[in-house]
Amino acid sequence: MNEIRREAVNYFKSEKAYHSLFKKFREKYQSIGRIGGTVPVRFFSKEELAVFAKFFGVSVSELEKKGSLSLQKFEEQLEKTRFQGIGLKTLLDDFFGEVIYSKKEMERRKEEERIEKFSVLKKSYPVLAEWLDYVSEKHGDSRWILRLAEEDFGRFKAYADQLAKAVRSLPEKPERLPFFSQRITSNPHSFDVHTELGKMFLHLLAFLLDGTASRFPHTTEEINDLLNEYGIYRDDLLNFATMSGFFAEGEDGALHPVWKASAESQTVVHYPLRALVRLKRIYPRIGKKVWIVENSGVFSTLLDEAPEAPIICTNGQFKLATWFVLEKLAREGCTFYYSGDFDPEGLGMAERLMDRFPGRVRLWRLSLEDYRKSRPAEEISPTRLEKLKGIDHADLKPVAEEMEKSKRAGYQESLIEWLVKDLKNENG
Repeated sequence: MNEIRREAVNYFKSEKAYHSLFKKFREKYQSIGRIGGTVPVRFFSKEELAVFAKFFGVSVSELEKKGSLSLQKFEEQLEKTRFQGIGLKTLLDDFFGEVIYSKKEMERRKEEERIEKFSVLKKSYPVLAEWLDYVSEKHGDSRWILRLAEEDFGRFKAYADQLAKAVRSLPEKPERLPFFSQRITSNPHSFDVHTELGKMFLHLLAFLLDGTASRFPHTTEEINDLLNEYGIYRDDLLNFATMSGFFAEGEDGALHPVWKASAESQTVVHYPLRALVRLKRIYPRIGKKVWIVENSGVFSTLLDEAPEAPIICTNGQFKLATWFVLEKLAREGCTFYYSGDFDPEGLGMAERLMDRFPGRVRLWRLSLEDYRKSRPAEEISPTRLEKLKGIDHADLKPVAEEMEKSKRAGYQESLIEWLVKDLKNENG
């Protein structure tokens, strides 16, 4: 700062009235991004207006009559003083000891700074690069993450480090969330779902499923289902597989007595994950065909007609326990016959099953003809219809396209007579 600018700052700082005026001038500049506009005189006391009137060479009553103070007029008057050539913007910068930017310019600079910081993060953690790009796009589901990064980048960077470790070290076999958290961060509560890091972890996992966060969970069940997709579970008692008609062997290779008794007595059992992880083998009591249905009512009806059939009920979305059972069955060379509801979620389950076990899945009454037979009547919301755009499997796409047109869902219950007939023919 040169001498004349220093004198100007000292002069205006010597009078308290200018502190009030220059604060308003700064706000105006930040708002419109240039020296212009006016500040209403009502913001100032009689004593302060007297100081300004002296500067402009007019009376207080004249200022009050004008009703406002013009920034441009103030700059023009400044040129008539010994401080000519400084300019009001430079004077304001010097007065407040900082370069004053407009709000638009501050946003632009903040955005550039964030882009640069995210670029460094992407190079440091390539496994998070696509997710960081998604967060940067300011989707509604990720604005809170972006806000955290802008408010406290140091904390966000620490979270990114832990998230990258988590993604690189997802469990190869089912693992409880606290133990996964302990293994990654040395703190069993780091990924608790109510914490910032825990919520961010869920957002990242949802993104990794399909490149968006459309499946970000909001309910306890949705959270559990998402974690289950990655072999992480919060509860190994309520996470269970519902089955009938299967044998299992323990780690010692011996036939498990509970499974033997349930299969031979044709009893339905909810096998909790806690018990499943201790098994070496699971296989059908009869044959190599495994029938999978989505709804419990359909499951029970099928067993009424074909009690010998090896059937699994998913009770809605696949749980980790069910995936665990299916993995064991796939190793035994089993073929899966899947029947679900004709809605976006049901088709999505079918596609995930086929993606996970290529060549081992047969769609059971999920054709376009079967969709029409189900007499679809329930309207599907636009949000749910969006999910159909992600259905790519050749055997499911015609149904998805028809469903998009009709905007109607059909259900397994409507096809029960055909499902029973199919099962009887195979197990009769």
